[in-house]
Amino acid sequence: MANKKTTRAARQSIEVHLDAPELGPFMQVGVLYPADVRIDLAPSFEYTPEWLKSPLRFLLDPRLDLYAGEQHSARPRGFGIFLDSAPDRWGRVLMERREASQAKKEGRPMRRLSDLDFMLGVHDFTRTGGLRFRRGPDEPFIDNHELPAPPVTDLRELAAIAQRLEEPGAEELPEYEKWLSMLIAPGTSLGGARPKATFTQTDGTLWLAKFPAHDDRYDWGAWEYITQQLAQEAGIWVPESQLLALGGRYHTFCVKRFDRSVNGDPRARRMYASAMTLLEREDGDAGASYLDMVEFLETEGATGLTEDLHQLFRRAVFNLLVGNRDDHLRNHGFIRQPTGWRLSPAFDMNPNRDKHQHALTWDGKTAEPDLAALKATAPFYRLIEPEEAQSIIDEVSRVVSTWRDKARALQLPSIELQVMETVFAA
Repeated sequence: MANKKTTRAARQSIEVHLDAPELGPFMQVGVLYPADVRIDLAPSFEYTPEWLKSPLRFLLDPRLDLYAGEQHSARPRGFGIFLDSAPDRWGRVLMERREASQAKKEGRPMRRLSDLDFMLGVHDFTRTGGLRFRRGPDEPFIDNHELPAPPVTDLRELAAIAQRLEEPGAEELPEYEKWLSMLIAPGTSLGGARPKATFTQTDGTLWLAKFPAHDDRYDWGAWEYITQQLAQEAGIWVPESQLLALGGRYHTFCVKRFDRSVNGDPRARRMYASAMTLLEREDGDAGASYLDMVEFLETEGATGLTEDLHQLFRRAVFNLLVGNRDDHLRNHGFIRQPTGWRLSPAFDMNPNRDKHQHALTWDGKTAEPDLAALKATAPFYRLIEPEEAQSIIDEVSRVVSTWRDKARALQLPSIELQVMETVFAA
């Protein structure tokens, strides 16, 4: 748990605001105090009195208890809910490259970027979830330096730039810093290492484009699209998606941002937190299980708990059958509702041929794709009768068995189908 610290000093602070219409009016909920970089500590946090008095209050992070005063994380990287607002690996690489380029231009050593630097470097317009940050009442929400989300018509150019940035020697080109700015601005913190950018559709909604990487050997955009189609047909909640051919050998997978759009407003934000944060885990922790998410929902779930538990079991079955082995806790998430947390739509589902075990176990010990071990846990998901679980397994299996038809419809090479034969279990 976080520790309360009573000593105070005038120092830099960052306001934390909650902007999520489903949870009430826009409100400042706390203050972040950046740590002394010389001792490399994570920022501390303090709730505002208004939030602590609000009937709508809830713990922003399981390690941030609802009491007055400054709280410090026992973990070096700080509170998970703020890391959920930071960029993914691709975004961090871009920010580090920009810092290296600026340091070279200014004739100084490259500055080591902290988690706070990364978090505040994400553009406010595209930041994941419902938290927003600014340095004072009269300051803009940060970051606000570049064009936040280009129109869909710019995607072809962004895809080409992403490819060029991955090529050796790109940093020597005169366009290098301009390219970095174009991709950093529409960056997002929703998972993965693939080149990507947030863009604006013609109807004003925010979408995420995942571009091919320069070293891809398969059309991973097409395979993620196929997996998304299968998931939807198998009864799994997924956002709307598209597959685009933007030039080059492989496709770009595009998916609508599920942390936006409330009551017809495409820009309205939703409060999102990763399962990693809410289960109080860290990247690299071993032993996490789907049952840990079940336990969390049983204690913190919103109205609709049984539906969420059935959905989670369905997702576990689906991930097993499509070979989505990289199903770690950062690839699962929750959306806050007034009565608690609900499962977010599923995301980052891909067949994985390089791993033979799942990141999460089914039962606390079994990580192999063992359908019997998963089925044995069905009662924890409130699937009491054996035929209830079997019905879900049969339904998902029937859908997943059509994966070849979907691949052929996209005219994927036969060699890719041969490779995926070793991954799909149905």
